[in-house]
Formats: sequence, C-alpha cells, structure tokens
Amino acid sequence: MRLFRKILPWLIVALTIALALYIPDIGPEKYTNLETLFSNEAKRQANAGFSVAVAQNGRIIYQQSFGKDGSGQLISYDTPMYLGPSSEILSGALLYSMAIQKKLSLDVDVKEYLPDLPPFSVRSLRQVEAMDKAAAVSAQPEANPITLRMLASHTVNLNDPALARFASQVSGLEAGEFNPEQFIRSRIANRGTTRSRLVYRIIGLAMEKAGNASFNELLESNILIPLGMHATTADPESLRGIAVGAGFFFGLSFPYSSQVPEIAAPADGIVTTANDIAKFLAYITSPPARGIPALPASSVTALYQPLLPGGDTGFGWRIADYSGNRSVYQGGSIEGFSSRVVIWPERNTGIAILSSQGGVIQSNIVLPLLATAAEKVLFEGSSPRLFPLERLMVIAAIASMVFILSLFLQTATAHSWARVFLEHQEGSTSFLARNFVLIRTVSGIAARGFVVVAAPLFIGKVVGRNLVYHDLLVMDPGAASFFIILFAAGIIRNLARITWIFHLKRG
Repeated sequence: MRLFRKILPWLIVALTIALALYIPDIGPEKYTNLETLFSNEAKRQANAGFSVAVAQNGRIIYQQSFGKDGSGQLISYDTPMYLGPSSEILSGALLYSMAIQKKLSLDVDVKEYLPDLPPFSVRSLRQVEAMDKAAAVSAQPEANPITLRMLASHTVNLNDPALARFASQVSGLEAGEFNPEQFIRSRIANRGTTRSRLVYRIIGLAMEKAGNASFNELLESNILIPLGMHATTADPESLRGIAVGAGFFFGLSFPYSSQVPEIAAPADGIVTTANDIAKFLAYITSPPARGIPALPASSVTALYQPLLPGGDTGFGWRIADYSGNRSVYQGGSIEGFSSRVVIWPERNTGIAILSSQGGVIQSNIVLPLLATAAEKVLFEGSSPRLFPLERLMVIAAIASMVFILSLFLQTATAHSWARVFLEHQEGSTSFLARNFVLIRTVSGIAARGFVVVAAPLFIGKVVGRNLVYHDLLVMDPGAASFFIILFAAGIIRNLARITWIFHLKRG
C-alpha cells in the first residue's frame, strides 16, 4: 500500500501524457497560407491573444488578430499594445534620424550630452575580450570616451552601481535565443556585456538633451507623424484603449497591468498597434522614392547594418545571417506584453507580432516560432505544424498539481511517518541506518531553503542582471509559482515530520 502511494503521482502523470498523445490534434499537418497558420496556431500555442501584420514590397499584405487581452476584450489589429524591448527599433530610428540631421554625433563622448552623468567603470567589449585573452589584472575604467554608437551597439559593460538611478522596476526580457547553451555562455562568459535595457534609457536622455525636447515629441516629429503612425506613442497616458496585459499560469490567463516609467520609454515603453508598426516595416524594407525628410529613403538601409565592424547590432535591430539570407529582428516581453518584429531586407518583407501576454515562453519560444513559420510560408510556400505548446502546459499543470498535492498529503500523514520511523529506529542496530533518514530530512530543509533563497541570484547570473522574485514571476508566473510552492511544501513536510519525531520521543 505504501509503495502504491509512492508511485501513484507518477502513474497520474504518465496517464496524462498518454492521453495528451492519444487525443488527435485536429488541424492541417502543413500550412500554405498565413491565415491558416495563425488562426490554427492561435489555438495551439497557449497564447491569450495577439495581433499580426505582414508588410511586403512597401504595402501591408496581411493583418489579423486573435484572442483577447487580460481584461477579456477582443484584440484587433489597431488595438494599442506595449512594444516592450522592441521599442528599440523606433528609438534606434530616431537616433539615426537625429544623427543624419547633425543634431547629435554618434562618436563623441556621451557626456557631451549628459555632463551630469556620474563617473562609472564602463569598459568596451574589446577591452573585456583582451582581458580574457591575457587573463590579466582586474578591470580598470575605460580610458577612451563612451559614445552613443558604443551604447547603441550594446558593446559596453553597464554593471555599475553609479547607474542605478537610470534603472526602473520594469525590465525587458530579450527574445530570440534559440540556442540555450549559447544564451547561458554569452551571459556568464562576457563579464556583464549583455544587452541591457539601460542602454536606450541613457540614449533617450541624450537625445532629449541634444534635441531640446522630450523623447516623445522627438519621436513624433521625426518618425511617427511623417509615417502616419498616429496610434503610436511613448506617452501612453495620452492614448485611449490600450490593451490590458495578461500573465499566464499553466494555460490560465489573468490580468497583468504594466506601468512603464517615463525613463524606460525608449527601451521598453512605446505603445503601438500592429497596423502602425507594419507601416514602419513597409517603409524601411521598401521605401518609396520620396521618403520622409527625417529618414530619407536613400539612408534607410543603414538602420539594420552593424553599428560596429563585425557586430550584430544595428539601430535597435539584432542582425543574423543564415547563408546570405539576413534575418533582422527584435523582441522580448515586459509585464503583460510581448512582441516579435522581424524583417528580411533582401526580400523587402517584414512581420510584426504583438501579444497581450508577457513571459519568457511567449517572447523566446512562441512568437519566434510563429515568425519562423510565417517566413517559411512566405518564401518556401509552406510550413509544418508547430509543436502544440498548449498541451504541454496542460501536462505541466496536472503534473505540478499532483506533486504539490502529494507533498501536502505527506505533511498530513507526518504523524504516522514519525511513528513508523521511531519504531524502525528502535529495532535497528546500525547507527547509520537509524539516523540516515533523520539526516536526510533535516538536510532537505536546509537544501530547499538555500535553493529558494539563491534562485533569483543564480538566474540573475544567467540572464545578466540582478533579479528578485517579482522578476521571476514576470518571466513565467506558472513555473515560478510552482517552484516556490513546491519547495515551500517540501520544507513544511520535513518540518512536520521532525516536529512529530521530537513530540513522540518526549511522550
């Protein structure tokens, strides 16, 4: 009977997996058009709701919306949503536009525009690489000036307490890391030169000083109004009808309000619609002969060229080259929202997917996979059906519930466990045999407590910034909540067992 109770949770999980595999996955095995792709995958990818728009050869060829926002309102292609880290592509366009107009220089010390910037030990990526090769002494402050070009190319180390006042409570989560090993290595081995959201917050302030106007005013006059992007703003309070963000807890959606502070707008806080961002993509991938004055058609291609030789970053864009076919992208998530924006410059095509759901799964898995599937439909004629993430979420939810309930049941039966333990202890002649279980129980409390405390610190090392539990809940509410409950329940169970042992010993 005791053995059955131990294997029962595993049996339930195995049965759940078997049912998930057995139930037929209704829908086409292959997609040959965008409408079928997105309408079917919207039901299979555990996404609360998203809007998608595709621009090709200077015009919008597809736009559609699916699902609801966190408040249960239907989403449309003109529903305003936070861009999150994809805000960089508009901020980058503004930076380039002001450089073209000679309103600022990319290659002078950033302190020319921000003289009150505190001294900080920032160093260039080349210096970090040289230190790695030479295995030399500890880091010294950068001797050469730090420029806007260096900041925009994300090749500086911004791990410095002096810059704390530029931070905000909302941090973007980078998207597009399909290789977990490369993701972890890049964030541990590069000594803090990760793609910090801090960069465009500092750049935004520099642009305000150089342009003698607010960031939103500069963005509107240079980019948004000339392109007819009237539903886009870096001042969300001026816009009505913004979608309510959503968190996701094992397939269950819940409202998740996102309040991005003003200083974070250039990096995280621009609000737009799928329709508006498609206009921007149509312009930069296939600009008309008569472009907008602030961003002439002849200069547009520089937006998605490397800012530094051999680099992988343009003006807000990340650049990938696969056998000569460039894929230029940006994306990520903040509280309640995620996005993925991709252009294929040589094919004059771009796609934007804006989702009213945040989380690392959406920004790093779901939206990139949807964009990749759309790329195959557009340029290869078809795409295979994607992995049904929603089913995986159901399995994870049931498995999590089973294991947590199992721990609570073990806590409820702690009295009988302690009694059996004491009976076995009295009948045993081996000291190790008598005390092994007790040692394991006590060490289990300490180990679980250490893991719970250290989890944000360890994950912070991986992603390249300091984290608290609030950040983990933003990344993935389901997994973070399960982790906390699981370890807390394990500690409570072990404490109950130890308490009953001492209570029974004392009679």
